[in-house]
Amino acid sequence: MWRGRYLIMPNPCILCSASCCTDLYITVTVFDVIRIAKETGREPGEFAVLYPLRLINFDNDTVLEFHDRKYMEEHILCLKSHPCIFLDGKRCSIHKFSPSVCRAFPKGIDGRYKTRLCPFPAGLVFRVLGTDVRKGYAWELDEYKKIVAQWNKKRGKKDECLGFLIEHAQTAIRGYQECSDGSCGSFSKTSPTASSEIK
Repeated sequence: MWRGRYLIMPNPCILCSASCCTDLYITVTVFDVIRIAKETGREPGEFAVLYPLRLINFDNDTVLEFHDRKYMEEHILCLKSHPCIFLDGKRCSIHKFSPSVCRAFPKGIDGRYKTRLCPFPAGLVFRVLGTDVRKGYAWELDEYKKIVAQWNKKRGKKDECLGFLIEHAQTAIRGYQECSDGSCGSFSKTSPTASSEIK
């Protein structure tokens, strides 16, 4: 098969020891959570968790604020990690619908490749062929940041958060699907995702 001008190679991750899946927090968007829940039949609370913010490399616009106590606390939406709940041995059991951050890895949010955890030759293959970024990732991330901003404005409590995120993401998905012909407001036909990819 051809992908653009490049021949699709075996997934570089087959050459890996899965260090990224065991050593890192697997940060996700609520769209990833919805996709995984649909494909696995599992409830979001079984695999998604709100971790206290202890990351060095994160996108500030995805930080969720909680007001359960006197002082505001910051968390980030992740899969249950260390190791990832979906890691089976050294392989991803949900690779076909894995989170967008996993498909983009080892490319970081700053656009740079972080192949420190990728053994040779996997890191080299990623640098040559690029990563398998989901077509709708940019749209999903942009919408997720808007939902996070709405949540933070609400000043809600932790146990309400995941339900809020899912409800608002489903509303965004329905809005995109209804406007997939490009005739509705912010859901223009230049949006980088197809509605079938974010159900």
